[in-house]
Amino acid sequence: MTVSEIMQSYCVKVNSGSGVLVNGMTQEYSYVLTAAHVILNEEGKIISDKEGNIVVHDYQDNRLNVLSELIPQEWREFRSDEYDFAILKVNYQERLAQKCLPASDLGDRASLTLVGFPETERNSPDPIKEYIGYKVSVANELLMLSLDGIPGTNTIKGMSGGGVYHVQGEEPFLSGIEFRMDGSTPEQQYGRVQCHSLKRFEELITINSSAPMIPAYLECFSRVKDLIFEFNVIDMNNVINLKGALEEFANTLIGGGLPPPYKVMTDYNSELLVNPGRLNELESRQLWIAYLEFLVISTLMDNSGSADETYIKSLERKRRLLYTSDNTNWISRLEELLKVARKLLDKDGTLIVASPDVSAKPLPPDFLLINVISDIAIAPNQGPFAIDRVESTIYKSYKLTHLEGLRNKCVIDEEFEYSRLQTRVQQLQRFRDKLSEIIN
Repeated sequence: MTVSEIMQSYCVKVNSGSGVLVNGMTQEYSYVLTAAHVILNEEGKIISDKEGNIVVHDYQDNRLNVLSELIPQEWREFRSDEYDFAILKVNYQERLAQKCLPASDLGDRASLTLVGFPETERNSPDPIKEYIGYKVSVANELLMLSLDGIPGTNTIKGMSGGGVYHVQGEEPFLSGIEFRMDGSTPEQQYGRVQCHSLKRFEELITINSSAPMIPAYLECFSRVKDLIFEFNVIDMNNVINLKGALEEFANTLIGGGLPPPYKVMTDYNSELLVNPGRLNELESRQLWIAYLEFLVISTLMDNSGSADETYIKSLERKRRLLYTSDNTNWISRLEELLKVARKLLDKDGTLIVASPDVSAKPLPPDFLLINVISDIAIAPNQGPFAIDRVESTIYKSYKLTHLEGLRNKCVIDEEFEYSRLQTRVQQLQRFRDKLSEIIN
């Protein structure tokens, strides 16, 4: 699909206005982000058809079933533009893969595109229109957008609730929802529009205890499967069969009951992180690429053809992955990691760290491991040495390694050995054998 086709596929008509489809961390419903004034009239009543239903159609003119609406109480009471935003819950839309970018992350004069259904074009062969412009400002979660061609109110009427996108490469990122022209009088209302940032909608979702909006890569591991096992080798042809086999194995896991990333995130939360206080890292795409690699490695090691919830539960005390966006040498945090291992793992467990450190070593030096264990295995006031020996034995039983280090040691350093193995099965077995030398 082209960029325009992607943006338009998420565009919906909401009564006489527009809206944008996004998914939440649930399969019970999807969201339509829109402007409150296209849902609620001046008398505070829902704008609806004869049956009392809000009318929503997708880009192919299919009617969507509206389950409920989330409207700020401040808009109901005061009609303040500051609260002219709303969310509709509609029947779940599996096809969605909406990508988002906070308005605060937009660069100076960033290019932006407004997409929606202008009233004058709704009966034309091409009812969805795009207006290109640039960011003027972002302040107090209000995004100001200047549109090329200086369109007036009558031109874009009906686009209230439409999505505002920033295009990077060939990918559009939703950054805001348009709700009105800028300017207090009609003669001022040309070319500039006001948009609410996505944070406004996130706050409304939180207030109503609904499922958070979800980045596309948290919906399903299929969204990141093409990014796993990127081996930085001299000649990719040497390991092409291995990469193909690992991707095929990942596809098998995804199709065989692998829960979505948001479910794993909900179940394990801060236990997925080296730094539990950095909860924002849970939404890092790199974490979920690493976690899918971790599951592929684990199922290979365990000769399991499935990574369903039962299997992941069985890993809890046996093997864990911890992620950090910090690219400092992971071995410098050995004491911290060992203490986490003691909390999360049983004896002989394996802890795998994932971070941006591309030169990471696969294992810490034995002498350093022994020194650190000697320091942390002391249990004061618990009697002479008995507890120390037990603790020390447990700590020494752990395997600590780094995901990038495994990649380096098991594949990149062995690149030309793989070139001598012609089939996927042979290369996959070689990979498994090399992993077995390092982890349990």
